[in-house]
Parts: sequence; structure tokens; C-alpha cells
Amino acid sequence: MSTLEVNKIKPVDGGTTVQVGESGDTINIPAGATIANAGTASGFAPTGITSAMTSGTGLAIDSAGHVTMPNQSAFSAQANAELSNIPTNNSVQTVKLGTEIFDLNADFNTGTYTFTAPVTGKYLLTFSATLANVDSDATYIAIYIDTSNRDYKDSNTFGINGYSLDEPRVEVSQTVVADMDAGDTAKVTVRQFEGTAQMDVQDDTCHFSGYLVA
Repeated sequence: MSTLEVNKIKPVDGGTTVQVGESGDTINIPAGATIANAGTASGFAPTGITSAMTSGTGLAIDSAGHVTMPNQSAFSAQANAELSNIPTNNSVQTVKLGTEIFDLNADFNTGTYTFTAPVTGKYLLTFSATLANVDSDATYIAIYIDTSNRDYKDSNTFGINGYSLDEPRVEVSQTVVADMDAGDTAKVTVRQFEGTAQMDVQDDTCHFSGYLVA
């Protein structure tokens, strides 16, 4: 093996690039050696990390080690109108979540009160709400997260029939990790079966939020 000892390599006059080796070659950097970079390095993405971004910052790590993803899909919405006098025929009503608190990737629609998944993945979705004027004559009430792939009403359905009095306030909440395909939607819906159409979903206490976790 021959050794080339120089202090500096630069392009020939008029050139702008210095090439080391050919395609398929292995450039060996021995243990203990240091590559010091004071310029701009490109093409050195860590193994296992890929990016199709052409501009902006997809992942940022500050000097204290905090990791942020400024474009990661995440939203929080609040009801902007009360959903009053829920019908008693078990029909599905969509909660009116018309006010955005934040929406990092513009995936929540305040006109349809719906989140649309931008990519296929697992999404953490959560909501909380207050039901007012709950009728004790209703057989059951369900308020739950409803996605394109499935609804989650089984875990958020409760029986009312048998209560001696109407309930002025009932606090409800739900959290799920939902598998969603790109283009799938998620919203909060409510149903009532039998009883009197008097129950309301209060606007100032209902929140729906979510983000892409994997």
C-alpha cells in the first residue's frame, strides 16, 4: 500500500470539486481519526433515517438535547357551538368542534369538525366533554371517537335507564391509539337511544386533540 502525504488537496485551476475514489470503493477512516467540518456537509444522513424534504426543518435538536418536529401532524380543537337536544332515535350526531387551538400540519377541518390523517400511521386521539340535561329515561348514551377504520363506542357507551333523576352534568372522556391510513378521518360523535331529546354537549368544555406517534 502506497502512502500519499500532503497538507492540502484542492481542485485544479477552474475546478470546484475534489473526488475521492470511485463508485463502489470503500474509503477507510481508521479508529482514532477525526474528520473536522467547518463547512457544509451533505449526504451523511444517519443510518435508518430517510427524508424526502426539499426545504424547511423536519427534525430539530437543540443544545440541551430537546427534539422537536415542527411539521409533525398535531392538532387541538374546541367546540364552538353547543350540540343541543340530541335526538333519541340513535342517529349519529357530530360534535361541533369549530375552533382550532393549534393545527401544525393543517389536517383538521373546522367546517366538518374532522381530522384527516396525512400519512398512514398510529395516531393518539383524545377528547373530553360535558353532557348537560342527561335524561334518565334514555336506555343508553354513547359519545366516542369515530374513525374511518372503526369507531370506539364500545368503551364509551353507558346506560342511563334506571337512574331516579335526570343528570344535570356528566363528564366524559376517551383516549385511543388509532390505526389510520392516509386520508382516513376522525371525529367525535354522540348518540342517544330512547328517552327525551333534551341532552346537550356543552361547547365550552369539549376538546378534541391528536398527533401522529408512529
